[in-house]
Amino acid sequence: MQRLLIIVGAIALLAAPAASAKPSNADKREARKECRAERGTSDATREAFKAKYGNFGACVSQQAREAKAERRTARANAARECREERGDTAESREAFRAEYGTNANGKNAFGKCVSQKARGS
Repeated sequence: MQRLLIIVGAIALLAAPAASAKPSNADKREARKECRAERGTSDATREAFKAKYGNFGACVSQQAREAKAERRTARANAARECREERGDTAESREAFRAEYGTNANGKNAFGKCVSQKARGS
């Protein structure tokens, strides 16, 4: 019984990263729009589309994965920019909290900064 629980736990841990690797519904919606525009309406554009992707679903999958990767990169870059902007001194951290913090103690300033910069890029 204990061995079974260990195996089930290990499978659950391995399945968790795979579940987060899927693009979001917003990524898929955006990808569908991009693929429709790329596919076009003329016979020539549809043939080129078919040669490049094979079918509409393949295009949507590829575009959605790319959108997710772009979002992840934007978030990482935003976090890096906010760390640099926050600085190391007490004065710079207080100024950072005053600019971005919105709750009573200003402790959410870093998250607000990252969200703002990630949306901007």
